[in-house]
Amino acid sequence: MLISGALAGLMGINVVMGEQTRLLLDFAGGAGFVGIAVALMGRGHPIGIILASMLFGLLYQGGAELAFEIPTISRDMIVVIQALVILFAGALEHMFRPAVVAFFDRFSSNTAEA
Repeated sequence: MLISGALAGLMGINVVMGEQTRLLLDFAGGAGFVGIAVALMGRGHPIGIILASMLFGLLYQGGAELAFEIPTISRDMIVVIQALVILFAGALEHMFRPAVVAFFDRFSSNTAEA
């Protein structure tokens, strides 16, 4: 917990000292939403979190490029796309999980009998 707090502080000081050179109100707006979404999509596993953070980074950067190229696409539409990705990722887990559990139960029962 101490290490994660220190890393979060280091990330905050990077934004304050490097980008703006002053502290702005709500400079990290939306970071909590993205952090929770990345943790949920990564299922708390370090490799999953890395992959989910790369996905969200691609969504953010791609959304910024898309909003630049097509001015009718707003930032809110990009947030909606991210929310749909989270929704479908959660739905897919519940769709495939029973089959995967049944497969591993059948496989583990064969090794237990031997």
